[in-house]
Amino acid sequence: MAKKYDHFDTDTGALYGTRKSYIKGFILSILLTLFSFYLVGMSGLPQSTLYVAVGVLALVQLFVQLVFFLHLSFHSKTTWNLLSFAFTAVMVFIFVVGTMWIMYNLYENMGMNAMAM
Repeated sequence: MAKKYDHFDTDTGALYGTRKSYIKGFILSILLTLFSFYLVGMSGLPQSTLYVAVGVLALVQLFVQLVFFLHLSFHSKTTWNLLSFAFTAVMVFIFVVGTMWIMYNLYENMGMNAMAM
């Protein structure tokens, strides 16, 4: 059975969602958020395991929101939207990691430790 695609904008290739897809995305986002709160508040997991679990849930929620609300998909008409998002994500990653690297090197090379302050 062929997968049914929603309506596309012929100029930009943007995919428009339906009320059903928005409700499905909203419910999934709420469930992922509530499960994250439950893990942090009620779970007896070790701290490192808890960090990994909440990080994985955050990534899953990111993809849920990208698919259901920003309508990013691998359909051929939305390729440019997906590529522009991927480029933006890579640039933000480079800026964040580069900034952290610079700050760490400044901290180490300037002798900023607890004894110096």
